[in-house]
Amino acid sequence: MHKIQITRKNKKYTFSYPSSWDEMNRKQLLIWCGILRMQLHIGHALDLAVILFAKMPMGKFSKMPFIYRLQLRDTVGFLEENNITANILGYVRVFFRKYHGPAHKLANITISEWRRTELYYELWQKTGLNKYLHLLAATLFRPASRLGVDDIRCRITEKSVAKRARLFSWALHPNALKAIQLFYEGVRAYVQRKHPKIYQRPNENLPMQTQINNLQDWEDKILVYSGDKLGNYKETSETNLYLFLKHMTQRIEEYERLKSR
Repeated sequence: MHKIQITRKNKKYTFSYPSSWDEMNRKQLLIWCGILRMQLHIGHALDLAVILFAKMPMGKFSKMPFIYRLQLRDTVGFLEENNITANILGYVRVFFRKYHGPAHKLANITISEWRRTELYYELWQKTGLNKYLHLLAATLFRPASRLGVDDIRCRITEKSVAKRARLFSWALHPNALKAIQLFYEGVRAYVQRKHPKIYQRPNENLPMQTQINNLQDWEDKILVYSGDKLGNYKETSETNLYLFLKHMTQRIEEYERLKSR
């Protein structure tokens, strides 16, 4: 946690603010998402983050020497790179009802849930339509269920996801939607780094339009790896994301060993 001490007219003022994503709280994340939505120059965005995170009066910040303001900007430089893996947001509230998000690093989602979110995320990237982000949010953030053990969220159904996405499309605050997007992107990058055998670099020899148009649907992979150690297709679909990726990596490594003989 960063701390700033300023003396003005014999009075000392102390301000503190986070120095990493791990120290961010829910309110600060939503503030940063609001700043991002303003589409400011990155330098101005970081300045505003320091002011709002530290709850510092704008006048005190503007009276600082320029070099000192640049140094403060550097202290929140972590915001330029999305390394979020914790569900800082936790939940969203719409009309007095809580919709709970997944665990840190998406540790409690299934491979079928991952399949859905990946499709929605890639469609959003390709089209820029927020309806796909709302579907992603509606998949990850769900009401609590009395039947939950490792996951308090209710089970996914096509009807419930579509209904929730329609609600989120007009009732979910845009800053909360942006926070869900950042969380998913951070964990997505983490998953890809941790599983290089699965997430290999795309074939750069392919035409760019072909690379853009290729949607990665995990249904084919679930079909390939079902009927084995993970059970039938339904059982495999309900397998934990990281367990499925571990099994998939082991199978790829086994295939590579056989191929090299």
